[in-house]
Amino acid sequence: MTVLIFIPVALAIHVDPAWLALIGTILGGTGLKLLEVWLGRSKVRIDEAANIRNELRIEIVALREEVKALESEVDKWRKDYYDLRDKYATLNTEYLIALEKIKAEADEAARRAAPDIDPPRGV
Repeated sequence: MTVLIFIPVALAIHVDPAWLALIGTILGGTGLKLLEVWLGRSKVRIDEAANIRNELRIEIVALREEVKALESEVDKWRKDYYDLRDKYATLNTEYLIALEKIKAEADEAARRAAPDIDPPRGV
């Protein structure tokens, strides 16, 4: 079987079928290899994207756990703050009551100790 290849210049070249098979095999193998490399690159990109997503998921889980720990610590500090605020308010109220009581007692003692300055009337 003889195969003729037409060149754009309209020249016919006679090619032996063995050479044609060899050229077809080489070009087909090369094309297959190029397709394999192209698909391999796509798979590498897909694998890299999957790895990045997995790393991000792990990091998100770790950050969520850290946020929960910080929220519980904030709740502890908030409870301590309100406990101290209530204790301060109680002590401050007791202090003000005691201070008013002491001032009243001091005024009473000063009034008793002070002599009458006004002379009696009717003389």
